[in-house]
Amino acid sequence: MKGEREMTYEELIVKKGGVTPQIIPSAEDTALVLIDMQNLATAENIVREAVAVGIDEEEARQLCQTYHKMERAATEKAAKLLAVCREKGIRPIHVKIQSYAGDASDTGGLHKRLNFQCPPTSWEAKWIPEVAPKEGEVVLVKTCSGAVVGTPIERVLLGMDIKKCYCVGFYTDQCVETTVRDLADCGFACELVLDATATETEKRYNNTIENICNVYCASGYTDEIIEKLRSL
Repeated sequence: MKGEREMTYEELIVKKGGVTPQIIPSAEDTALVLIDMQNLATAENIVREAVAVGIDEEEARQLCQTYHKMERAATEKAAKLLAVCREKGIRPIHVKIQSYAGDASDTGGLHKRLNFQCPPTSWEAKWIPEVAPKEGEVVLVKTCSGAVVGTPIERVLLGMDIKKCYCVGFYTDQCVETTVRDLADCGFACELVLDATATETEKRYNNTIENICNVYCASGYTDEIIEKLRSL
């Protein structure tokens, strides 16, 4: 209509496809999937790897400052959400990168190239303490990026009658994105918790949010999700 602002292509895509609705959680059919919340994904590990190839430690720490802040903030939010999920009966599903073989020889080809090799007893395979599993919670290990390809998570979720998944963890643009896409393809309703996930650069984080939210998943923030959970 004359005088109205023309629709952008991005607005057309959203209007055509609609907006993926946020999850309406319940203890009976909702899980919290925590992806790679382990030492491997921390800024400290990036520093360790940098030092191993001859970069000055102080310089490496300076370069990692932004990611360190993002990683710590995401961990704090994930821990906060995890505590409420446990309280309200939402099942946590913990997934991490870890080999089965002690020498990590079973690690997938991509992860070998990226040096994501985590033998079971390695520092890199250890959980970040704030979000570590409790006894009796589901723990799955993988030697590749996606939890669906790399673990029996689909069978586990179906066995628990889970239909909806909140997703948190590291890295947003790698293992988290791959897992969200695959879970959506398997028919699960997913919601990415925006402030409980992080990756090594803000650009990569923003690109992923644009790529998958409202297509493969809904998105929300920790505090608003907790508010919903409090009403259960």
